[in-house]
Amino acid sequence: MADATSPRAEILRTRDFLGWDVADAAGSRVGTVADLLIDRQGRVRFLAVDTGLFRKPVLLPVSALEWGEGALVLGGWTNAQLKLLPPYDPDVPLTRDVLDELERGFPRFYGESGALLPPAEPEGEARIVPMRDARDFKLSKGAPDPRGWTVFGADNERVGTVTDLLVDAAALKVRYLDVDLADDLFRLVDDRHVLLPLEAVELRERGEDVWVAGLTAADLGRLPAYLGGAVDPVIEQRVGEAFRLASTERVAPVPAHDVLPPDEGPPPLPEPPLPPTEPPPPLLEAPPPLPGDLPPDPERGPPPPPER
Repeated sequence: MADATSPRAEILRTRDFLGWDVADAAGSRVGTVADLLIDRQGRVRFLAVDTGLFRKPVLLPVSALEWGEGALVLGGWTNAQLKLLPPYDPDVPLTRDVLDELERGFPRFYGESGALLPPAEPEGEARIVPMRDARDFKLSKGAPDPRGWTVFGADNERVGTVTDLLVDAAALKVRYLDVDLADDLFRLVDDRHVLLPLEAVELRERGEDVWVAGLTAADLGRLPAYLGGAVDPVIEQRVGEAFRLASTERVAPVPAHDVLPPDEGPPPLPEPPLPPTEPPPPLLEAPPPLPGDLPPDPERGPPPPPER
């Protein structure tokens, strides 16, 4: 870092940033800059920030940082919230697939544009919370308790295990299942949980199984990560979008010309065509007159029959 008495440089070298402090909105130090990551268009996309001993660095989008003099400030976020970020491993290339998983799995932190969204603003008491935090809620007598049950996707592949129930604290109803995903369905972190809407699953008590309609195990592995505590509205929105899309794709629209008007039967069948008519056979000509016979007179009519 440059000496405080040195002239102020307007253009900085990459190595000048290494070791800069990163502070939260309250001014508390959350880490130091360990590296700068540049995309293929030459733009600095992320800073790798070392957050402490025995912990891997985390990636912070440059657009979320305010550049100060010898320090960076991450407005709106606390050290505790940053600990929820997935660790950054310098030995794992940031491929398109990895970036997509960052955006899908952690939309509050990275979003589709690769920028941190502001933290959720508390509005009174949290609406959807783990069951242990819903003081007035208890499962009804005889109601199934799916905690510990195995979850399967629409492709019959194992997804994970239900670890908790998420309750609407106002309505006193279970809204989501907290599912610990199988390890082969995600990357970036050692453990990931996702939320499944209760109305989108089938509980089978006999086998103690949970079956999800419309989404395969791989689809469920792409849901945003549930990081514990009250449900983040951004996570709830993304989960709802995923299940609504799956529901739409399962129901194929019926073409308009295949829909009959109400209270009307099928249209009458067309009458079969008439067989082709053949021309009548030609009339037989009268035989020629015998010798001695007079030709018939049209005015007198036919001649009388001969006498016997």
